[in-house]
Amino acid sequence: MPTRRKSSSSKPVSDPEKGLFRTTFAGPGHTLNEAFANIERAGDIERVTRHPDRNLFGARVYLKPEEGSGYWDFIRIRDEIFVMVTNFAYKDPRLEMLAGDDLVQFYFKLSGDLTMAIGRSQSLRIAQPSLLIYRQPSGIEIEEWTAPSSLEKAVAVNVQPQTLLRLFARDPSSIPPALKAVAEPSDSSRIQFSQMPLSAEMFDLATRVVDNPHQGPLGLVYAESLVMLLICAAVASTTSLSDSPAEQYTPREIRCLNTARRLLMNELERPPTIRQVARAAGMNETTLKRGFKSLFGETIFDFSVRCRMQRALTLLREQRIPVAEVGAAVGYRHQTSFATAFRRHFGMRPKDVRRTRDS
Repeated sequence: MPTRRKSSSSKPVSDPEKGLFRTTFAGPGHTLNEAFANIERAGDIERVTRHPDRNLFGARVYLKPEEGSGYWDFIRIRDEIFVMVTNFAYKDPRLEMLAGDDLVQFYFKLSGDLTMAIGRSQSLRIAQPSLLIYRQPSGIEIEEWTAPSSLEKAVAVNVQPQTLLRLFARDPSSIPPALKAVAEPSDSSRIQFSQMPLSAEMFDLATRVVDNPHQGPLGLVYAESLVMLLICAAVASTTSLSDSPAEQYTPREIRCLNTARRLLMNELERPPTIRQVARAAGMNETTLKRGFKSLFGETIFDFSVRCRMQRALTLLREQRIPVAEVGAAVGYRHQTSFATAFRRHFGMRPKDVRRTRDS
């Protein structure tokens, strides 16, 4: 039964026939494999590169001026890993139906405003740096749409499940439980997913993929190396999650803890207090604090600061607004307090990030 999002007044009005790259190259509702196959056969793409010895393929597709600005980069690493690099802004909202292809996707979000329908009644808005790991079974469709004029920068790494498992030398005991739940789901009729903020390492690696300084075969090898590092960083990040959350917490408590995490990821300008988070999640403060640390591997305070610092880093890199305004956007009333927190987190001052960007 296809999975579709319930109608909502907040959903943008868009033409499903326009869609995104799958619609363009394979038609509405087609798979990633079908789109890639058509891209490789297309004869009117400006930049196509191959590295036969390493079995690598790359192509860049620019948006038409009437559509917006920017481009997609497509990279195939052998027949096991498919990468989409987004660096564009469409003038109008774009809606696309995604057919399930049973691949594990590591979605490294750098900037933009993307919404995905996951499950029959749940929509997931990704509007800040974050990592989404999910597996969409064959036969299940989801919707994905972008906000108009939003600069979408992201790296989506799609991996064959068996390829991912081979990275662990087929040793089931070495696979982090959170990742195993996606790579080897017990229920193949549901979309399995996990979301967390980007680490500073993942943010840097994904940015380097987007801003690849090389072209031709060298650019493909450069991208391949960074993609493998991104996979390793994403896999390592899942080890911070509890090994057996279902044995410690009820399904309701896990849902409440995920609600708390989403609230902290979204409320950056006015970070909620623990009492406010507990009230919104429907838990008492003691259970919330203990469960959050156990399930997600860090305290509520550390998680909130990390989300806010990563948002600040994105604003400093992507927008020319004063440092004080960046600080206010992530919950700091005074520029000095923000600068101190930023330097403590990243080891550099906010103005150093701005200077690097302008150089």
